Amino acid sequence: MPTHSLDDIERLGVYQVYTGTGTGTGFLIDATHLLTNCHVVQPYREVAVEMRDRSRIIGRVRRIHPHRDLAIVELARSVDGEVLALSDGEQLKPKQGVHILGFPVGLPLSLTEGVISHARQLLDEQYFLQTDAAINPGNSGGPMLDDQRRIIAVTTCKLNAADAVGFGIPIGDVRRFIDEFRAQSVAFGVQCPACEELIDRAVRYCPSCGSDLEANHDFGEYFETPEAHPLVGFVERALAGANIDPVLARHGSHNWSFHVGSAPIKIWCCCSEHLNFSSPMAQVGNRGLNELFKYLLSEQHAPFSFDLVGSTVRLNLVVHITDVFAPNEHEHLAARVRQFIEKADATDNLLITEYGCQPAPETQTDYLKGGDHGS
Repeated sequence: MPTHSLDDIERLGVYQVYTGTGTGTGFLIDATHLLTNCHVVQPYREVAVEMRDRSRIIGRVRRIHPHRDLAIVELARSVDGEVLALSDGEQLKPKQGVHILGFPVGLPLSLTEGVISHARQLLDEQYFLQTDAAINPGNSGGPMLDDQRRIIAVTTCKLNAADAVGFGIPIGDVRRFIDEFRAQSVAFGVQCPACEELIDRAVRYCPSCGSDLEANHDFGEYFETPEAHPLVGFVERALAGANIDPVLARHGSHNWSFHVGSAPIKIWCCCSEHLNFSSPMAQVGNRGLNELFKYLLSEQHAPFSFDLVGSTVRLNLVVHITDVFAPNEHEHLAARVRQFIEKADATDNLLITEYGCQPAPETQTDYLKGGDHGS
């Protein structure tokens, strides 16, 4: 492989996709459209796509092919990542090099390498490219590249019962899916698993081939917004009340993450009893520690508290799950969430300017340098 072909993966148009059930990978097919797996975006019609600077933009699902596990997402604005070329579908051979781009287990954009084990492996009446390259959760929907940096397949799955066995959707199927999307006239459609006709409404039988669409799946679910779990509903209403777009904040099941100003915010449910809000906002410096810890331990911060994980100072709020299920507590708790977000936005800058701390690794330092955040 030429040394210059994948030496700067950060400029490539490959991005992480976030939903309320998990994360995956997608890649640009043009400046405003991303291709990924169907299972990455479902059951959502809106997803979050994270840029290199950790900002996120809304993506709207435009077309899915559940049987072939492909989806196209339209981005809210154009992005400038490099659009990788699609292979012309030439004959692939075993032992040919393959390079996989994606976000395995939530890590930053990563490259793994291996070889093609089988160019046309038949599984469940469909053909896949089989490879020994490392594939992990989060890689789904990312591109598989040849030595010329052309996309030869789309990563789709890994057999849990086997090591070094991963699969990709061949480029021929991917090209056809993209070409059919280019000719699409409706805002959203789902391809029939039998005849691949595009269907734009919830029906029981395919209008083209008559197949029972609900034989293996509730087809109507593709056209409906999933009902939110009460805990999810509470968190996302509270975020909306704090002017945070909940779609952009989703980070998997019962997990949210976002920045307010330069401060990172994380929300998660770690057990059946507590909902946690945390902001890892700064790292302890080597001066003024006495004054810093006096400030952090002061009772003035209640009901919020600080802790120290390694050298990182975190601001925390813990909500008991029983309160989340008590509607009469929601207004009070939502106000507390807003206060927590405001305090995180103001305090990260204060720790740096007044107490000699350094930005935490997840701090949006470009925003911090701009001096336009937090009161």
